[in-house]
Amino acid sequence: MEVRTEAVDATAARAHLGDIVARARYGGWRFIIRQRGEAAAVVMGYDDYRAITELLADLEDVRDVIETEDEPARPLSEYLAEPTG
Repeated sequence: MEVRTEAVDATAARAHLGDIVARARYGGWRFIIRQRGEAAAVVMGYDDYRAITELLADLEDVRDVIETEDEPARPLSEYLAEPTG
C-alpha cells in the first residue's frame, strides 16, 4: 500500500477528524497536524504505528549489540558458575 502524507492545520483537523481517522486507518494516509505553522502531532493508522514501533525496538536492539561489541566477553563457564536467583 502506498503511504501518502498530508499536512493539516489543527483547526481543519478538528473539523474533519472523522475523515482523517478513516483515511489513516483504511487508506494508509499519514497526517501531520500543524499548530501555529509547526508540526505538532501525527495521525496514522494503528497498524502503521505498530509496525513503526516494532521497527524502532529492533533498531534499538541492533544499537545495543553494536555498543557492546567492544566490551570484553566473559567465558561461558563464568556465566554458568554464577548462582541463579
